Amino acid sequence: MSEKIKESIPCPECNREKYFEGLCYWCKNRKLREYYQNLSSTEIEIMKDKIIATIDTIDEWEETYKDFMGLVAYQDYSTQEISTIAFQKRKFYPNLLYKNVSNDIENRLFELIENPNCENVSHILRCLAILGNDRVLEVFFQLDKNPLPWRKELYVDLSLYAEFGGWTYDEKRNRLGLIFNECYSLEKDDRIDDSVIVGSLRSDHCPNCGCTLVDILTIDGLDHRLSFLGISGKIKIPICPSCASMCEKTIIRYAINSDSSMEILNYFGEKNYATKEDLEKMETNQLKLSVIKRPLHYSSGNDEVCTLGGNPNWIQDPQYENCPDCSKKMKLLAALSWSQIWDKIDGTLYLEICKECSIIAAFHQQT
Repeated sequence: MSEKIKESIPCPECNREKYFEGLCYWCKNRKLREYYQNLSSTEIEIMKDKIIATIDTIDEWEETYKDFMGLVAYQDYSTQEISTIAFQKRKFYPNLLYKNVSNDIENRLFELIENPNCENVSHILRCLAILGNDRVLEVFFQLDKNPLPWRKELYVDLSLYAEFGGWTYDEKRNRLGLIFNECYSLEKDDRIDDSVIVGSLRSDHCPNCGCTLVDILTIDGLDHRLSFLGISGKIKIPICPSCASMCEKTIIRYAINSDSSMEILNYFGEKNYATKEDLEKMETNQLKLSVIKRPLHYSSGNDEVCTLGGNPNWIQDPQYENCPDCSKKMKLLAALSWSQIWDKIDGTLYLEICKECSIIAAFHQQT
């Protein structure tokens, strides 16, 4: 256990101020992420066996949970064998237990949900959403139209439960994808790479609080790694760093290879919380797009990371905004952990995009 001290001291690796000996919270988490990323195939199998042996404790957020999430997030490990034991033990959390399942377990999950007296219905629905195949879509659609008695325990339609898997459906049963099925991370690195630039200061100021605006991301869609985004050039995403976490959302209208405009909706105050020093630190964050692709659930691990694409780790419930112009569901573009950009804010800034209308919505969820 780290010894508490009275005066702040810098972390020996990142220089963040803290009040205990040893590494800071963020550096400890980074080292844990690197540990899972560097596991050998033999070590992965040993860890899998340990998870299975202690599966009864997986919903307690302790070692078994962390090891499981580490394997899924950083190794994209198949959960099929683990899910079989989890089902036998009636463990349905974390929902990523059922990312990969055998045909037998899939059938038994459907047997549970089609039981009028199904227990743990909310978690089972989320597990099926993670599975997310066409059979899940059909069953969700039919159960929305012909609800069973357990439906009275739910507060929302099944189409919203589907969003835990990064998809949903409309009234005609059409599947709507809400995520990009590729993922890259933004990580501190001193190499030269301008494919994604984080936190560039702008010359204009927030009309609400007067803070200098920031292009929180400048994305070059022509970089080969980002071809999955379908963006045919560079786009800028301006926000007010002070208001971004103190408003309902920010609406950005972008143009390819040109500037963008922003509008803050329903802000909660007019004070500027970002100092000149804060803005300078934000602009020198050294975040670069990862050289290699990351697992789809990369942000669900033990570290606070920034991702483009992928299935996000929602701090609260999934929040897929409707485009203010066409009203269609927007797709998750990026999830930015504030701790990697400006450590005075807790939580995550989510960016969602409607490419048809050239609109991005930015909103904050609090840790």
